[in-house]
Amino acid sequence: MSSTAPRLADLLRMREAELTPAEARVAQALLQEYPVAGLGTVASLARRAGVSDPTVVRFVAKLGFAGGYPEFQRALLQEVEARLHSPLLMMEARAPGGTAGTYLRSVEASLAEARQRESEITYTRAAALLADRKLRVTLLGGRFSRYLAGIFHTHLRQLRPNVRHLDGTAAELVDALIDIDKQDLLLVFDYRRYQADVVDFARQAAARGAKLVLFTDPYKSPVAELAQLVFTAPVAADSPYDTMIPALAQIEALLACLLEHRGRDMRERLEELEALRDGRGITLG
Repeated sequence: MSSTAPRLADLLRMREAELTPAEARVAQALLQEYPVAGLGTVASLARRAGVSDPTVVRFVAKLGFAGGYPEFQRALLQEVEARLHSPLLMMEARAPGGTAGTYLRSVEASLAEARQRESEITYTRAAALLADRKLRVTLLGGRFSRYLAGIFHTHLRQLRPNVRHLDGTAAELVDALIDIDKQDLLLVFDYRRYQADVVDFARQAAARGAKLVLFTDPYKSPVAELAQLVFTAPVAADSPYDTMIPALAQIEALLACLLEHRGRDMRERLEELEALRDGRGITLG
């Protein structure tokens, strides 16, 4: 499965209107226990959905898998493998001979792909949430993506009050939940090899009424099921490690959108902040 192909769960939702009631039950069974439900036999999936075996066969054909259920399962397994790739696995799978130039060209391709992923309306809606002073903004990321959250946090603090970055211990994450309610906006950064503690915090925050905006990869963190808005950035590059460059570009694009549409409200805060910095000699020149 290529990085530009839709995730099978997304494909199920896109084709939902074309399904018969029995086929829709198959789709629902898959989505309820995704991706595990699709990794068994045709008969086991049919039992889960309460339909006949031929219904499952017709269902996968309607999704476009000319090779039938085996082709459908291969696509599902490829997706699972891509979601779980570690640097060690990618080092073993990668052909030798890569160069810095090859890597940079692969990142350029990922940036071009990122430009096509989210529409302007997604950025505009996210900017509107970030500009809403009635909402408190909390940012949370994983082992590496917490640095993306930290960069975004540093920018947002200049533009509006009530912004915090959760970057502490597991105990501090639990404590932070006590104050989260419907007045909170949680920005979650979670990329493949998704972190259980990040997903768990997002689920509990959503249950307490918080609004969620997710930044993730094309295969999507489980948090996507809870989020009001989802930004997906390609992460594949000619390297054993995933690239965060497209994700950083999305953050900077969102900041540009925020300032373009809401900049007037934030100008006074920036002017006061600059005056405070000048008075303390924080920067040179």
